[in-house]
Amino acid sequence: MENHILAERIANAIMMDNSFKGHYLVVEGQKDYKVFSKFIDHVNIRIKEAFGFEKVKLVLQILTERGFSNKIGIIDADFSRILEIEHNLEGLFLTDYHDIEVMIIKTKSLESVLRTFISNTKLQSFEKEKGKTIQELVMELGSEIGFLKLANKVYDLGLVFKPHNPEGNQIDYKDFIDRNSFSYHGKSQLIRTSINYSRNKSSRLKTELEITNALDEIAKQTFEIHDLVNGHDLSNILFLLMKKTLASRNKMLTDFNSVEDCLSLAYDYEDFKETELYKTTKLYAARQSTKLWR
Repeated sequence: MENHILAERIANAIMMDNSFKGHYLVVEGQKDYKVFSKFIDHVNIRIKEAFGFEKVKLVLQILTERGFSNKIGIIDADFSRILEIEHNLEGLFLTDYHDIEVMIIKTKSLESVLRTFISNTKLQSFEKEKGKTIQELVMELGSEIGFLKLANKVYDLGLVFKPHNPEGNQIDYKDFIDRNSFSYHGKSQLIRTSINYSRNKSSRLKTELEITNALDEIAKQTFEIHDLVNGHDLSNILFLLMKKTLASRNKMLTDFNSVEDCLSLAYDYEDFKETELYKTTKLYAARQSTKLWR
């Protein structure tokens, strides 16, 4: 009910703005706002944050019911492709991969951010030692918690992976990733860390054995890794890598938020133009007789 009330308020604000005759781009939150505001056509488009995946959908539904057609919505795909969930809403589009951060990390933006905080010599030495690129290593570690998050969604395990409030304590990634060797401590440590974090936050937490069995079932399956990994996890893992494993002393590197901010800044228009999200939304906007992207 609260989500619907908030969505109503956002829809009301859009419809009451008589000074603007263009289209509204409705997005989930601030990170999306930061990225897409760099690329929109500011004459024809205004961005509105809906503060959540479901609220974007609700805002679009309410606007459609009221006959307001000047809107486009973008949400993170999350596990939609893996779980074959359809979002049949006019004007609603999904990110190419799990979320916008995964889209960014797949591009040269990651290398740009890494070189902001770590010397080229240290990066090359680390990748040579590991026999893999940093992107590959980060994706592999991200997939471990990705499997658990997917199992949590499919089997309703009662696990919680983020604080109720943005300023709350995050799950501690170094509890299941070794900060020195940048290696995975294993599923048992990941599960115990997740259970401990979820205590007092969830009323339906399953037992460690039930969670382990569910994770094992999910891990038997093969998924496209970019649909499985979560950008929030990747940002935290990158922070751990740069701050702890590679010992960056750059004062701008304060937490995972600083990583996400830098990735957003590094993501350029040419990379975005290569995405399916850009191509499909551009065509849709043209059919609506407007210009979405600059």
